[in-house]
Amino acid sequence: MEERYITVRGITTRYVAMGAGSPVLLAHGFGEFLEIWSFNLEPLSQHCLVYALDFPGHGLSGKPRVDYTAAFTTEFIIDFMQTLGIEHASLAGHSAGGLARLNAAINFPDKVDKLVLVDSGGLGDEVSIHYRLATLPVLGEILIKPTVKAGIKRGLKRAFYNPDIVKEEWIDLNCQYLKMPGAKEVMLSIIRNGANLSGPRPGLVMTSKLHLVKSPTLIIHGFDDPVVPVGNARNASNLIPNSKLEVFADCGHCPHLEKAAEFNEAVISFLEQRD
Repeated sequence: MEERYITVRGITTRYVAMGAGSPVLLAHGFGEFLEIWSFNLEPLSQHCLVYALDFPGHGLSGKPRVDYTAAFTTEFIIDFMQTLGIEHASLAGHSAGGLARLNAAINFPDKVDKLVLVDSGGLGDEVSIHYRLATLPVLGEILIKPTVKAGIKRGLKRAFYNPDIVKEEWIDLNCQYLKMPGAKEVMLSIIRNGANLSGPRPGLVMTSKLHLVKSPTLIIHGFDDPVVPVGNARNASNLIPNSKLEVFADCGHCPHLEKAAEFNEAVISFLEQRD
């Protein structure tokens, strides 16, 4: 992948672009970075012009001191497209990135051709007790330890049905990016803008708005996801008007990594399907 940098809203933003044809933008989740799409970029690029980026506060993009709200992330997607001269595109997002893509599809329907939600956030009110406690002053600074390699390794392995596939280089890359100046502050800002001690903040559970999604939508979910229950995806498929659900067996929170071949095939088929 040849990485590129542009300035969006005054923020240095790292991205990659591969292929040709209709544009597709891939969005990573909380604490992630564009390399999570390494198993998908080349196969997808045979069928479309695919972009992946580090969102502000993540990877090698800038880490400004801003409130990392859902609105900020959603508007950044649109500004990124505008900066590159992309009038409209298909959007795919994993976990918290799915929530941002979902918000974009609802609030900017003319910008979103098709939508792919991958073990998406925003489809239920589950927030771990660890994250709820991290919203508290002082305690959050103690609990969030993005530089402890053993903790990062445990967190990664918990996200997979088969933890043995987690590569050491993935763990090292996580450590490298999360040790960068400002990364911990970004994580705390995202957590505190997304939740409080009681659970998710108002507006971040999207179930009451799913009927507003106009774009054809593919929902992909791991059956054994320990982070976002598969029931959330099934419920969303009933609420989003023009949607299709693919559930992958023996798969955790990251089907684009754990079931990459099946994931790529499903996404390509969906993108090439005529409305």
